[in-house]
This record gives sequence, C-alpha cells and structure tokens, in this order.
Amino acid sequence: MRRNRLIPLVVFLFSYAFNTEGLCTEDRQPLAKWTCIFYLAGDNFLDWFTRQNLERMKQVGSSHDVRVIVLSDRTDKGGHLYEVRKGYLVDLPIEAVKPEWKNEELNTGDPETLSTFASWAVENLPAENYFILLGGYGEGWMGLQHDLDNGEGKVDILSIDELEEALTDITKSIKKTNGKDCVDILGLDACYMGMVEVLYQIGDRARYVIVSENEEALDGWPYDKVIGAFVKDPTRPAGELASSAVDAYIDPVQNEKAPKINTVYTASLIDTEGFKKLIPRLEALANELRDILPLEIKNILVVDRLTNTFTVSAHIAGRYVPYSVHYDLGEFLKAVTFTFNKHPSVCTTAEDVMEALAKAVVKERHQDLADRKLSLSGLTIYSMGAELEAYSKLPFSQKTGWNKFAEAKLKPLEKAMGKKE
Repeated sequence: MRRNRLIPLVVFLFSYAFNTEGLCTEDRQPLAKWTCIFYLAGDNFLDWFTRQNLERMKQVGSSHDVRVIVLSDRTDKGGHLYEVRKGYLVDLPIEAVKPEWKNEELNTGDPETLSTFASWAVENLPAENYFILLGGYGEGWMGLQHDLDNGEGKVDILSIDELEEALTDITKSIKKTNGKDCVDILGLDACYMGMVEVLYQIGDRARYVIVSENEEALDGWPYDKVIGAFVKDPTRPAGELASSAVDAYIDPVQNEKAPKINTVYTASLIDTEGFKKLIPRLEALANELRDILPLEIKNILVVDRLTNTFTVSAHIAGRYVPYSVHYDLGEFLKAVTFTFNKHPSVCTTAEDVMEALAKAVVKERHQDLADRKLSLSGLTIYSMGAELEAYSKLPFSQKTGWNKFAEAKLKPLEKAMGKKE
C-alpha cells in the first residue's frame, strides 16, 4: 500500500500532434536520445494522486531529445493517452494505440495492456534509449498495478509472471527500433518491489531497475524531478540518470526521521548485470542453511530478530493481501555471519552473497528511524508468509530452493514463538 505524502481522423490528429517535434512519420526521423514511457495505474484509490503526478510532469515537459508519453487509467471510464509538453498535456485519442480501446475499460493488471501500449510507444517514438516507469500499488513478489475495474467489475493485478511476459514483448519492439535487447531503465514506482524474487524474473529485460524495499508515498516519486534529469542532460549515461531518480525521491525526506520501520522511505538502483552473480550464491546459501537447521533452531530465531524486515499485510486497492515478511538481504547476511560463526562454510557463503549484493545494488538510500540509524542494503528476500505454497511456485524458488529453507524454518520458529499446532 502507499502512504500520503474515427481511425483516419485518429491518424490525422496523432500525426498533427507529433510531427511538429519530429516524431515518427512515414519519413522516419533521427532517433531521439530518450523516450520516457509512463504506465500509471490509477483506477483505484490513487486516482487523485495520478492526476497530481500528471500536473507535475507538465511542469517540465519534454524536448526534441526527450519524448514523454503516458497511459493513465483512472476511475473514470476508459483510459487516457498523453504526450507531455512543457506547460500542458497533448490529449491523444487512445484508439491510436489500439482501435478497440476507444470503447473499452482499460485493465492495467493485464499484461497485454502494458505490452500493447509500451510497444506502440517504442515504435512511434523511436529513441536511442528507453525509460519505462510503472506507477501504482505494489505487493512485492505477488504483483503490482492494481485495477479496481478490469472491464468486468473485478479487481485485477499484474503478476510478476505477467510483467515478465509484457517486458519480453516490449523488448522485441526495442530490438527492432534501436537494436538493443532490453529496456535501458525500468522504474517500478510501487511498494515492496525491491525483492530478489522480482529482479530474478525481469532482470534480463532491463539494464537498470529502480525499486523500493518498503511502502512508498501515495504520490510516489516526484515525476517532475525524474523527467527533469533527462531533459536537462539527455547525454548522461543511463546509470547516472537512473541514480538521479533515487535522489529525487529521497532528498526531500533525508533529514526527516521515520517513527517506525514500515514508514521509512527507501529507494535503490539495481545493476542487472551485477545482479546475475547473486543467484547461484543465494542457491548455495539456501542449501547450507537448510542443512544446519536441525542443529540451529534457536540461532535461526536469533537471526530473525536481528534482521530488519518489511511486512506486506493489508487491503490494497480492494484486494486482501495475505501477510508476507521480507528480510532486508544485507542485514540478514550480517546476522547469519554473526550468529553462525561456528559454521565457517555458511559464513563464507554468506560473505560471497554480500560481495555479489554490493555489485548488484549500485545505489541505496533511505530515511533513518527516530530512535536509531537504520542499515539497509537495497534488496529484500522472502522470510515467511501466509502464501508459502504460491511463493514456492516462483521461478526464483524453483531455481534456488529458497522456499525450502523458508518452509524448513517455519515450524521450528512457530514452536519457539509459542504458536500452537
């Protein structure tokens, strides 16, 4: 959850709106430096904040080198397609993307909606680089982009499998346009998306990913400042531009102390090339921890108590979310090396994971707590929850066996904490 803080005519209108700035026409123009694609899921309790974000975006607008396009679904019927200009929004006919959308209720929880829009944007606003941002509610490994009305009056959510599916289609369009195999920067402006499990599935589809370990503000990231960095200097490397988005979110609250950990603002930038080295090491650690569990039940409880965690447990956009507890990965590894010092092999493996984690997370920023300085690493990993069976089906679980470690420690932990069978 988030916290407060007419086809021929269509073609003519679309062409008229875009041609003045040199966008895609029959005579293909040179590629812009960047196209920024925003996919905003506001058909829920974020409707007002989505409108405010659009207002902020037009304060900066776009430029010849930086195109900004938005698909926004709100609580009114249908969806809204905008090109962002300085001082105003060009309201484009949504059927320009897909004719059927003219009379349909959009569903941001449908991967086809995301892939259709973003692929259209890639092909019609060709660029050397692409930044795609998804803004909405998030549940970590369980999904994001909640829609209260999927067209049938039901709630839908974009699962991580569906996000992976959509990004796979989008990257095919990018490949045709500029020859690259992935999105340059992917921003997941939604709560709890900074999970190893999420990055494992989408890492091959993006070079850099911006995420948060914890809940986010209701208004999300400051889109004017995020876009502003691109417009100010579109020649900066993708990693630097992505890093500026982390700063834009945390800078305004850096000196404000959070009363408790679930109100801490967090943001991190993941280098997906570095991230790949993390997975085999986590697999090795999961196996070693599972092997020593029968002898170290009490120490596993100590590790849990020493590790900073974030908990997803709420009604989010009309959907009940079973509780899911996530370790901060770096803090978990520190607790493991401290607690299991009589197991040199476990400690060595945990240190190997730490080394890979440091290369995966190229930037991490967060608020401190009112009563203490907080240490976080930029990524979380599953600890326990009500949906262990569903978690066990994730590709990350299937690859690493982390679900087996989580399951193996669950009953002893419940027993140690006095939970009755």
